[in-house]
Amino acid sequence: MNKFLLVFVFSLLLFSCKEEKEDEEVKEWAFKSKIELPEIARPLALVKTGDDFWFSDPEQFRLLKIDRSGKVLDSIVDIKRPMNIDFNKGKLYVPEFLTDSIWVFEDGKKSSLSLNAKPEAPAGLNVKGDTIAVADFYNHRVILQIKGQVTFIGKEGHDNGELYYPIDVKIKGDKVYVADAYNNRIQVFDFDGKALNVIGKADGLNVASAIAFNKNGFAVTDQENSRVLIYDLDGTLQQTLTANINYPTDVLFDDNKLYITNFKENSITLYTPK
Repeated sequence: MNKFLLVFVFSLLLFSCKEEKEDEEVKEWAFKSKIELPEIARPLALVKTGDDFWFSDPEQFRLLKIDRSGKVLDSIVDIKRPMNIDFNKGKLYVPEFLTDSIWVFEDGKKSSLSLNAKPEAPAGLNVKGDTIAVADFYNHRVILQIKGQVTFIGKEGHDNGELYYPIDVKIKGDKVYVADAYNNRIQVFDFDGKALNVIGKADGLNVASAIAFNKNGFAVTDQENSRVLIYDLDGTLQQTLTANINYPTDVLFDDNKLYITNFKENSITLYTPK
């Protein structure tokens, strides 16, 4: 009985230490490697689909599917400047910047997203069930559609609650996080469009182009400064990543991995827990 108790207690200690180690690991990231892409590819945005990835290549008017080594597995062509894509429940969502359209790809079939407001140059979107948020680039706003009902978030300007060319948007709980690109900040809104917080301005952001969440916080691409900023869920800066990052336009968490697209370098940088 005592032997069983000792084994049980030891197992609990091991499990506890492992959990603490995992919690510590995700607090700090370190450069691991680079995934080299075909020379003609320009990776703008990245999503994970099962064991593989899709990325948008706006300069070549296409999307490419790659494995973890960068090998091309599939493609979608003739998309007029695909931007910040999204993947949800087996569907790939592609905003087509030059035609003001949003396409949905599922099982090899293409359809248009049912949206009850017309964006002008959709730059990014996030889909969570029947809640859809679209970065409406030239209208300087976010289109938020919940069960078919539309709310417009933001308007052109530089004050809090106003937007200037938003590029990416993410839904987190009951909040909307907007990459307010050329105001050089992240803005947080509630579903009614009320401005709640401004993040990154004091940290010297220069073109905030993408946002990605994990359980501990979120990452923001600081495009013109060639770095990625890591924040906790309260918006406090935790870490600045610069190693082997060149003009980052998107960032993606995948368990204990962090992928960053290098738009001007035709590569994807991988960070892992330190």
